[in-house]
Amino acid sequence: MARLSSPTSVVQPTALPDLIEREAAMGVLEKHLRSAAGGTGHTIFVSGEAGVGKTSLLKKLATECGGANLWWGNCDALQTPHPLAPLHDVARSTDVRFGSLLASDASRTVVFEAVLAELRESRRPVLIVIEDVHWADDATLDLVKFLGRRVDRVPCLLIASYRDDEVGATHPMRQVLGELPSSLVTRLDLSRLSPTGVEVLARRALRSADGLYATTQGNPFFITELLRHGAGGVPRSVQDLVLGRFARLGAEARVVVQLASVVPAKIERWLIDELLPATSSAIEECINSGLLMASADGSLAFRHELARVAIETALSAPLACRLHGQILSALQGGDKPRASLARIVHHATRAGATAAVLQFAPAAAHEAQQRAAHREAAAHLKTALEHSRDAPQIDRTGWLDAYADECQLTDQLDEAINARLQLGTLFQRAGNPLGEAQNSSKLALVHVLALRNQEADTASRRAIELLESQQPGAALASAYRVEAQLRMLNRDCEASVAWANRAIELAQRVDDRETVAAAFNTLGAATLFIDYDQACAHLQHALELALAQRLHYIASNIYTNLGSGSGELFKLREAERFLKQAISFSQHHEIDFYRVYATAWLALCEMYMGRWDDAAEHAVDAIEQTTTQRNTSRVMALVALGRLRTRRGDSGAAETLDEALDLALASGTLQRLAPVRAARAEAAWARGDMRAVSAEAGSGLQLALKHQHPWFAGELAFWLSRAGEKSHVPVPCAQPFALQMAGKWREAALAWAELLCPFEQARALGDGDRPAQLQALEIFERLGAQPSADRLRQQLKAAGQRMPRRGRSSTKANPHQLTAREIEVLKLLCEGLKNSEIAERLCRSVRTVDHHLEAVFGKLNVTTRTEAVAAAARAGIHAKNRQVSAAI
Repeated sequence: MARLSSPTSVVQPTALPDLIEREAAMGVLEKHLRSAAGGTGHTIFVSGEAGVGKTSLLKKLATECGGANLWWGNCDALQTPHPLAPLHDVARSTDVRFGSLLASDASRTVVFEAVLAELRESRRPVLIVIEDVHWADDATLDLVKFLGRRVDRVPCLLIASYRDDEVGATHPMRQVLGELPSSLVTRLDLSRLSPTGVEVLARRALRSADGLYATTQGNPFFITELLRHGAGGVPRSVQDLVLGRFARLGAEARVVVQLASVVPAKIERWLIDELLPATSSAIEECINSGLLMASADGSLAFRHELARVAIETALSAPLACRLHGQILSALQGGDKPRASLARIVHHATRAGATAAVLQFAPAAAHEAQQRAAHREAAAHLKTALEHSRDAPQIDRTGWLDAYADECQLTDQLDEAINARLQLGTLFQRAGNPLGEAQNSSKLALVHVLALRNQEADTASRRAIELLESQQPGAALASAYRVEAQLRMLNRDCEASVAWANRAIELAQRVDDRETVAAAFNTLGAATLFIDYDQACAHLQHALELALAQRLHYIASNIYTNLGSGSGELFKLREAERFLKQAISFSQHHEIDFYRVYATAWLALCEMYMGRWDDAAEHAVDAIEQTTTQRNTSRVMALVALGRLRTRRGDSGAAETLDEALDLALASGTLQRLAPVRAARAEAAWARGDMRAVSAEAGSGLQLALKHQHPWFAGELAFWLSRAGEKSHVPVPCAQPFALQMAGKWREAALAWAELLCPFEQARALGDGDRPAQLQALEIFERLGAQPSADRLRQQLKAAGQRMPRRGRSSTKANPHQLTAREIEVLKLLCEGLKNSEIAERLCRSVRTVDHHLEAVFGKLNVTTRTEAVAAAARAGIHAKNRQVSAAI
């Protein structure tokens, strides 16, 4: 096959024979590269332990698959990664238009859009390889996510390799893996070689395979290194083998290897020449030994990271420190640094060069902030702060403030809180009330995110107390806005409105436009529970202000407030529309927090509207994306899933609602406690535990009444009445609950029907006469609310009602039990639409479509799209046929 069009960027494969036991993996890679050539891109994650052959596999693909451009980049094992390091590698080795942006102050969004545009306009397919993404910075992971969500629309195969044993449950890459649509992603897990494979390798190397598998356990790197040069004895590990080979080198060659070992990835030839009096013969000896290999640009690198680490860890601490110091001095030479700031900080830290750390770590943090590599920015700032403890002349306040901000953005909330507490102490000691107040106001917001609302209230009040003794300005306007938000979150709506108006008046006076937009957002969110139409006007105005200033985070929050607030008021039509807008906007601007929160609330609304399959998928989606987080999104998703499991009679409802309560109790707010208490009361009623119903509902009712929340108070009072407690209809109380508690079941059912809540409608009808109860039974069965249906059926039987046979028409017409949405998705698949196109047509996420098709394939017992289309055709389901054939 012809070589790739960018051969200089391809690392040439070794002279070893063809790869063993990798035929299936290579077939998958080649298939998707052919699809990319046809315009349908894909993302492949190649995983496996160190030395399992990930790089060898990708090099083979790069050298054997012709007609494509190659973009190859690496993530390095620096103390703190360099932002977008793989893109810098690509720009150095390939003529790409986005390269100039990397050397500028262009935002991450601009860079990403430029990369996507270049892929879209490419006349040839592009093979992107990003190696070792377990070491990737946040910006690189966001790049993978950004491209992975859009890859099916460009001629690109994106391959990312990583060590699966270094990606734990809380690793940032887990979120990337979980958020990408499964239809656009393939995961290849490379395993060790079998004993047969080891024997084949030994035979090809003309060596004995005796004891080889037992020694190496099938690790390809260990095997090939043993076969390449052998060993004096039987090494117990890769480290033994590497160190044994190192010991056989001459003195000058050993110094070269030691110097190279403290440089992740590769060491430049100029650096070796500048630091060592090494002769060419010493370097040649290193290469001939198999420890190092030379690149086309003259740089040297170990054949594998395992070998580099084996040498580095064998260095004595003084020697390692000295080598890092020598490299640091060389990299600092000249008018400007001769390497990335992240690499300089790496060597400075390990050399114990405090002055250099304090000079370069903050600069590296600023560079990372510009690329939105927030986790790396936080790490650099932490390094600077740790090295400044013994430097009293250093003003740490700016670094602490920035560190707290970066930790907040990366959900390191405990670290953010601790940093703000330290900062508050410094401001107090310095007699700086303005700094202390601004920090306290920021601390309040971090406490809210950590579900510590009481601490947030204390911090906010402290900020206002300090600022009101100063000249009124932007800081006080911002503090008023924060206090308004806290009151809104706790549903103290009248107080929130008052604080928001104060914030708006002062912010407008000092021309603080960001605070004006944020305060109008809070004003609208609080007014939702007082005057819905006026609230929507406030929020629309806030949205216009935010979009005009490109305040995308605030705009995303506004859409989410419109959706979640409407949902809380059971304005479900409006809620669904706003939540979909929130999801679309947040996804476009990569604002994951509000995208997930809107998804959780959409699940809750779909649960009420009887679209239970969609609700389940959205709830699970939100929960999977918050596995390492204790935040509001997870609370609402757990409520949606817990209520759905209760109503369907599925297992796991109790555990789901237990976790929801644990999180809600931490916040102590009505907004979280009331939905959880109501869901738990319903679950207790479903299992017949009336004492628990009373306990759950009673625990939340007084708080709901205190905050005058008609919907929360109404539902909690309703469950108390269901438990047999005599109670008056509370004031205020939402109309449907008031009607049902007053015995007006017919009016209550009509009210619930108008609100698009079929389960609640059926529950009200169940309190009525026999015809109403039969109608309720039909609704319960249609929804799949089996526990409620069974309970009502038993009640009717006990009353002597002759029961109709359970309906079988749907089963006869649809024996595979495809849901209406699954049939709709299948029909669109028959039109030839891709999953992303189906998602656009149905206004659903690609992940949701993936779940539907997975269910369809399982029910139809097919494994491919072609088989699914054939099965649909046999059943009489066609793209333009809206009826389900009796054959399905």
